[in-house]
Amino acid sequence: MNVEYGESIMTYTRQLELQNLTENCLIKHKITPALRARMIDWMIEVLTNFKCDDQTFFLAVSLIDRYFKNKTETREIGDLHIIGVTTMFIASKYEDIYPLKMKMVFEKIAHRKLSIEEIKTLELDILKSINYKIPAPTVLDFLRVYL
Repeated sequence: MNVEYGESIMTYTRQLELQNLTENCLIKHKITPALRARMIDWMIEVLTNFKCDDQTFFLAVSLIDRYFKNKTETREIGDLHIIGVTTMFIASKYEDIYPLKMKMVFEKIAHRKLSIEEIKTLELDILKSINYKIPAPTVLDFLRVYL
């Protein structure tokens, strides 16, 4: 990191992190931390298989947590799969040079169990709930500085 701007960048990143805190994000929902952990494990597997950037995974997790934090309606256990699929799709479009295509998401990741329309509808709901602020500091951003 540039010596001249490094401290300013870290200060700004920490301020952004405080604006996007996600602790207790599951309180309003029927999804347990163990189920969230299983979803995240699956997301690692999927994004690795499709050769997505590491930052794509961290952004997808951030999107899930911020969605749960900001969503007022209770989300059920059955909603977790489509939420995971959709956040990976959003994160890939934001981070990857060659992002996941909707056809690939529908056929290979969702195994045709989720409709394209359902994914598009949830994508819009997620983006609205986070006020269209896709980027947010992730663990990887801080690891890159400290390691």
